Amino acid sequence: MKAIRTDQRISAPVDHLVTYKDVVFTSGLLEGRTSYQGPPTPERDAAWEDLYSFGASRIPQSSARKLANQTLPIPDDPGYYIVELNVFHQLHCLNMLRLRLYSTEEYEMDHPTMGSQHLEHCMDAIRQSLMCSADTAPHSWAWDESTQRAKVVAGVLHTCKDFDAIRDWARQNEAGYFNTSRRGDDVI
Repeated sequence: MKAIRTDQRISAPVDHLVTYKDVVFTSGLLEGRTSYQGPPTPERDAAWEDLYSFGASRIPQSSARKLANQTLPIPDDPGYYIVELNVFHQLHCLNMLRLRLYSTEEYEMDHPTMGSQHLEHCMDAIRQSLMCSADTAPHSWAWDESTQRAKVVAGVLHTCKDFDAIRDWARQNEAGYFNTSRRGDDVI
């Protein structure tokens, strides 16, 4: 991972919304399974889509000027620029890997998002994001009487950014259809 030194923290258009909350993760095993686990169903797919389906967001020029990287104006929305928060890209990628895991007829392997190149991109994007965020919550261990072995305890407390507040912002600032075939003049 390439590190670039800067004198200031990278700005994001949701920085003012970021709060932290304590969350106990589930194990994802046995009784700890979540509504996001298992083979594709209409309900499960809808739950995944609800995490990120609004896509790109629009930000005002004043916010675009604070970004570390340039972004394009929205051609049909003067004064607004296009961004996508990385968390929503990562969730899209994770969902593509989930769908590939189950490879049902509904999700044909020749679909453009199911190709090896896209899935490798997704896997590496998630790897980089995990390394960047580096969740350091320690997993503890407990003695399991039934197996007479020490086992890791996955249900431990983590301090997390409030995802719901960030998702609400993204929904409120949804860019809608973005014409990718036309470049705006005022790149920031």
